[in-house]
Amino acid sequence: MGFSSPYLLLNLVIFVFGLVVLIKGSDWFIEAAAGIARKYNVSELTIGLTLVSIGTSLPEWASSLYAAFANHPEFIVGNIVGSITTNITLILGIGVLMCGCLCFSPKLLSRDVLIMLGVFLLTVVLIFAYGLFGGTYELGRIGGAVLTAIAVWYCWHLLRAPDQEAVESELEEARKLAEATSGMSIVKCFGLLILGLAMVILGSKAMLDTVVWSAAKLGIPTIVISMTVVAFGTSVPELAVTITGVMKKCHDMALGNIIGSNTFNILLIFGTCSLVRPIGFGGSEGMVNLGIMLGAGVTLLALMYFCRPHLKRGGGLLLVVLYAAFVGYNCRHFFGL
Repeated sequence: MGFSSPYLLLNLVIFVFGLVVLIKGSDWFIEAAAGIARKYNVSELTIGLTLVSIGTSLPEWASSLYAAFANHPEFIVGNIVGSITTNITLILGIGVLMCGCLCFSPKLLSRDVLIMLGVFLLTVVLIFAYGLFGGTYELGRIGGAVLTAIAVWYCWHLLRAPDQEAVESELEEARKLAEATSGMSIVKCFGLLILGLAMVILGSKAMLDTVVWSAAKLGIPTIVISMTVVAFGTSVPELAVTITGVMKKCHDMALGNIIGSNTFNILLIFGTCSLVRPIGFGGSEGMVNLGIMLGAGVTLLALMYFCRPHLKRGGGLLLVVLYAAFVGYNCRHFFGL
């Protein structure tokens, strides 16, 4: 079911409604996730890397699976590659600019961002390996099986035992949410989590449908829509959760959500979609944007390494500028360049 309307004014009303639902849903989602983390003695970092990141990747997953069954691989490439690039540059950049100083756990640098970058590199290797033996640059079913298996292992690795170091470093952050979650039963926490997630997905879909309809009416090419508008729309949950996490001083959850979401976007979404149907990267646009995504990941690693243990506004500004360059590249055809 779509939320768009042939009437521009009604689309604007739907867009505003989706934004309100999205913001409130993300607020409840963060509170419930933090409450579950405290009740089970699981660090907010781990919750952000698993439960929150997979949850906020559901819009990309649902739309990409639909595209896989409908045989539209170019949509999957644009959606996932564009979403990851948007997450790293625009979403994280806005989060850093808002808080001024985004602190992060050493585990994010020594483990999770390296895993994310390693997954990016593995995907490139699998695509080129398929091209070497199959003649076309695709992510085949064997590559999809490899990525899906790694996704299962990564979840198990993060959840098999509490990260005691992260728990100790995040106790102060967890106390800040004590008043909001101490009176909640575990059933209420999970109920609020599901309701918040449903609102996040519903709100983001309402926004996405209206924006895509408007872009199509303006005659914007499909590749531009998939890499920019669709990618931004499906990244709205990450944006909402990141901003909410920053406002609630849950920095590890905010950054962990972005890194975890990017990792699962590749492992889970590329993995399962390519099991349904091989995903082609034969066009130059797809391969170039794959390189841009890889470059964004390297930039994030460099910023975290040289600016540790926190990211400052200068780094956030650089990321936003990179996003503007990414959008400019994909919109060049629209301007006749």
